[in-house]
Amino acid sequence: MGEELLVLMLALLLTACGSAAPAASQPAASVASLGSDWDQLVAAANKEGKLALAAPNYDLWRKALETFSQDYPGIRIEATEFNSRDFWVRLASERKAGQYLWDLRVGGPDPQVFEARDAGSLDPVRPLLMLPEVTDASKWVGGLDGLYADKAKQILPVFVAEAGYVAYVNRDAVPKSALETEDQLLEAKWQGKIAIQDPTGGAGLGSITTMLAAHGEQFLHDFLTKQKPVVTRDQRQLAEWAIRNRYPIGIGIVPTDLEQFRTQGLQFNVQGLDIPRKLSMGSGGIQLINRAPHPNATKLYVNWLMTAKAQATIAKMAGVNSRRLDVPPGNVDGVLDPKLIKEYVPHQSEELLPLRQKAAEMAKALLL
Repeated sequence: MGEELLVLMLALLLTACGSAAPAASQPAASVASLGSDWDQLVAAANKEGKLALAAPNYDLWRKALETFSQDYPGIRIEATEFNSRDFWVRLASERKAGQYLWDLRVGGPDPQVFEARDAGSLDPVRPLLMLPEVTDASKWVGGLDGLYADKAKQILPVFVAEAGYVAYVNRDAVPKSALETEDQLLEAKWQGKIAIQDPTGGAGLGSITTMLAAHGEQFLHDFLTKQKPVVTRDQRQLAEWAIRNRYPIGIGIVPTDLEQFRTQGLQFNVQGLDIPRKLSMGSGGIQLINRAPHPNATKLYVNWLMTAKAQATIAKMAGVNSRRLDVPPGNVDGVLDPKLIKEYVPHQSEELLPLRQKAAEMAKALLL
């Protein structure tokens, strides 16, 4: 991603986030402009009656994605929560057995997603987009091409853009005077106090990829071998460990998990370390599984998902920031800042895929 383009994207997003009253889109008018084509799609989707959806492994995300049925009650959403690393292994196994059970996945574009694309398991999403409010480039940070994590700008659209932290710290246990920058993570006194989400995928991999890009290979090598962070595959557990001070430093904590604990009434002081470095797409990606059993329901769902109404619901419920310019942020701490442009690492883009693969290889060799 060129620096000039990213600066423009950040400026556009900040303009939208600073608006007192974001301009609401008009889905009804948008649908009306399509005439019978939309009516035929809805009728065909209702006839299929359901959608098999692989959802992010967060309760708040799943509930937000299921609000589709409020607008289209004739279509049942069969949503199953998955970690990326688990879903793609399952999909590959099912396809070898001749089973084609899934329509769509909503989740981040991890390396496994690019592998599934290269294996021929994904179809382009871009041809499915038909609602005028969805195909209007002026509604999106960076335009329509800016939506895509893949170089071809066809297959892997992503509707979330946030400034993410590599590390979160329980500040009741570790004050800023003791740990203020990422460089200090290598200090011996933090041995046994750091946990990390499984670094072979998801936010764990995103975090160590960002470490690798920002600090170099020697830094990541020393972090993995000297600090030996405790690994968990349970992302909710990682957030809870930091909150309860079992491991006060968490690498790869997802803000949605922190938000979920807050909604349960839990009070805590877990904060991001240093400045945000990740230009994160989070779980806000769309992957269209080919040979889908419910193609019309899938097309309808994808268009609904990209509307201002659906994006506002997801932003509010899951606590994330949409790439739509007419949707207010759900995560104020994650709003992109153009002054920090050189600090951001777009770790989920295809351009940085070799770096992600390198980070994953180091984690497997040195930590797992």
